[in-house]
Amino acid sequence: MDLSFLGYGWLQILLLGFVAGLLARWIFPGRQKLGLILTTLLGMAGAICASWVLDTFDISVGGRWMRFAAAVGGAVGLLALVQALKGK
Repeated sequence: MDLSFLGYGWLQILLLGFVAGLLARWIFPGRQKLGLILTTLLGMAGAICASWVLDTFDISVGGRWMRFAAAVGGAVGLLALVQALKGK
């Protein structure tokens, strides 16, 4: 699995995860009770899940913006999964 789209250092990984988590929460309907840390972890997990799906199905996305969009999409998917499991 190629995680190079997350950035080159831990600070960049945290920042991109936070922004991806914020965008996912903004896109997903309803209210999510997540703090700063969980929002960051959501974005990071979404990026990892998106990377795994893209690698599994051998899908190539070009450029940093497309990989970031995939990370946000992964975070939205994780939010949808959590909401479905909670039954809301």
